[in-house]
Amino acid sequence: MTTVDERSTRTQRMLVYLVVGVVLGGLLVAGYVLFRSARATAEAEAKADRLVTRLTQEGARAPSRDQLVRLLGTDGGSICVDPAAALARATSDAGITNGAGGPGTRPVLASDTVVRAQLLVIEVYCPGKLAGFQEYVSGLGFADGAGG
Repeated sequence: MTTVDERSTRTQRMLVYLVVGVVLGGLLVAGYVLFRSARATAEAEAKADRLVTRLTQEGARAPSRDQLVRLLGTDGGSICVDPAAALARATSDAGITNGAGGPGTRPVLASDTVVRAQLLVIEVYCPGKLAGFQEYVSGLGFADGAGG
């Protein structure tokens, strides 16, 4: 027969094992999440470095690496969702207007700098979608005659 002391000792032992198991499980989950986060951050930083290099090569002023990591992450953010879609084209077109609001808004022949920067972002973050955006850009007119 088991005595009360043996049962309470067994219960205490099982409780200790349970607590240790839960703590170790929590540490494993936390370690996995931190590992994935660090790997994603390293990838985002590498892509941001590549974009900064490409922008500098083109003679454009590049934002800081930290800004690009926060804005574009590893997948290019909203720029890479569908760069040749109607909404993306409309947003891009709105960026090359005279800046007036409402009925005074007029399209202008702008420099191709903004579109070249978009092309570089797409080239670095979502190269599979570059051809579709280049097709859209080839139909635009620019002040210096460049089309992307």
